[in-house]
Amino acid sequence: MGKTAAARALIALLAALAALPAPAAGQGGGAAADVPILVRDVTLIDGTGAAPRPHMDLVLRGGRIAQVAATGDVGGAPPDSVIDGRGLFAIPGLIDAHVHLGTAPWSERADDLRHALMGGVTTVFDLAGDARATGDLQRAELAGQIEGPRIYYVALFGGPAFFTDPRTLDASRGFAAGTAPWMQAVTDSTDFARAVALARGTGAVGIKLYAALDSVAVTRATAEAHRQGLRVIAHATTFPARPGDLVAAGADMLAHTPYLVWQGSPRSADFPDRAKGDFLHVPADAPVIEQLLRSMRDRGVALNPTLWVFAEELPRDSVSRVRSPWMYAVTRRAAELGVRIVAGTDGMFDAKRDSLPTLHRELELLVTRAGLTPLQAITAATENGAWAIGVDRTLGTLVAGKAADLVLLGADPTADIRNTRAVRVVIQRGKVVRAR
Repeated sequence: MGKTAAARALIALLAALAALPAPAAGQGGGAAADVPILVRDVTLIDGTGAAPRPHMDLVLRGGRIAQVAATGDVGGAPPDSVIDGRGLFAIPGLIDAHVHLGTAPWSERADDLRHALMGGVTTVFDLAGDARATGDLQRAELAGQIEGPRIYYVALFGGPAFFTDPRTLDASRGFAAGTAPWMQAVTDSTDFARAVALARGTGAVGIKLYAALDSVAVTRATAEAHRQGLRVIAHATTFPARPGDLVAAGADMLAHTPYLVWQGSPRSADFPDRAKGDFLHVPADAPVIEQLLRSMRDRGVALNPTLWVFAEELPRDSVSRVRSPWMYAVTRRAAELGVRIVAGTDGMFDAKRDSLPTLHRELELLVTRAGLTPLQAITAATENGAWAIGVDRTLGTLVAGKAADLVLLGADPTADIRNTRAVRVVIQRGKVVRAR
């Protein structure tokens, strides 16, 4: 068999493996609970943005939501297991749509995942790392060997210049730089059908466009990823490609609000300084930023702001004092215009290892600093997170037929977004994993 034929056979095999059906929404994690549950008389916040509905019942069966009805209107014999929801508020399980799991020892990540689940995060979206480690965690969670959120992940594409970054080398040990199937160096001349098929074969549900990519490369990569059924997530600029190039290419989501500043800045290949844009000379209300946000809305490109990591994790210096108000203002304007906002943290916990996942603080910043309503913030971490991953048909909202992933809160999060911290019960795949 010649090299060309062998390559085609490899692509076909990887594509076939990637096309195998994933576990159903109610499977994995020790499988769906067999005991039906009635959550009785709860105030329902379903994740769609609809107003809260008091006095609602939910029947959970086989890992899914079997019925949603006014209290007392549930048909059929009531389940034997009943959760009294009086005084509680039901929201969909929270989704952190920007984490990095494959960058730490297994024991540390397994512990983080368990604490994230106990804190109400039932799904995470890993946006690049060592897919071998992330895939192992995913399989362990599906098999019930560890407790944690559902895990989905992407493969990374970047230009050759990016693959001197120590993180890429660490995440692809055993491979020459830029050749790991989950972390590939690509150029305008790359065989993207092969590159995307290799990425799919790792179990990735999307491609992340990271750095050192021009508009031609991002356009070709995005088109092929979509042709093969994968989502496309991108840093909001990939140096030298601008945010507008990514929007025009059809990316599904741009990550990191501060990087949008490069739409109005001179083109640059200096991606290590991507967080140090010219915020003074490209103000948040600049026409070029307004036009970019309108284009994102019109083309259905979501924004993953990651406010917490810039406000609280990066060094507080002269740049940050300008950057933080800029990113809050631009995120606020994006929401006002109707750009889909997707909540993510770029890290589930901070260095101090608080007991609750940082997604709760991201939601607080979205409301208190970026001006979203609490309902909009909840939607950003539920329905919109599921959409970003591409699993919104089965996850993200509390409606009949979808996965029984939900959190019961002891206080109303629509009155104060900080009440998402008041976690009383966590249910995943129809099984109670935390109750107090």
